[in-house]
Amino acid sequence: MEQNLINEREITIRQKLVSFYLKLKYKNKLVTNGPIRILGNLPVFKLPGESKIKLGQKVVLNSDNCKTNTALTYKCTLVCGLKGNINIGDNSMLNGVSITSYLKVNIGSNCQIASCTLITDTDFHPISPEERYKESMGKKIDHNIVNKKEVNIGNNVWIGWGSIILKGVTIGDNSIIAAGSVVVNDIPANVIAGGNPAIVKKQI
Repeated sequence: MEQNLINEREITIRQKLVSFYLKLKYKNKLVTNGPIRILGNLPVFKLPGESKIKLGQKVVLNSDNCKTNTALTYKCTLVCGLKGNINIGDNSMLNGVSITSYLKVNIGSNCQIASCTLITDTDFHPISPEERYKESMGKKIDHNIVNKKEVNIGNNVWIGWGSIILKGVTIGDNSIIAAGSVVVNDIPANVIAGGNPAIVKKQI
């Protein structure tokens, strides 16, 4: 990949003000490496306990369902559990994407992630039917028994519309995930993968 291209992504005064507001609101739980670009509505961040979100330079969080050239169904929603971490690299663009982290979700630089994509590092609920029954009755459960495993998405990855990336998955640099895919296993670098479950379709 060409490494010395000029970054022409505009950061307006409004974007700088929005970045400042978000930093003020979430304090040290939101770490930004320079201004970020918020399109449309403000993203939804949930940052309880020791959780943290780190955003690289010129990250775009697109929640604009009026002016955008893609069909956005949702706002960008980044939700953490008590010890969750979401890290997004420079120049990556999220279009109405939902990310949930109870452990760690890493997204590299220069990634493009399409609308309605869900990325999660957790099963959300315990496997045990007894524990799920307790949960359905409103009783507290030990969330340490819920399965969690880090998600790692490399640099320059394109994830197509409506994909689901589940816990423990690594996607290699430059790869493309076809629209509507469910990724439950690792995907190597420099491939196109798709399906449910997603498998490698061809080399790039």
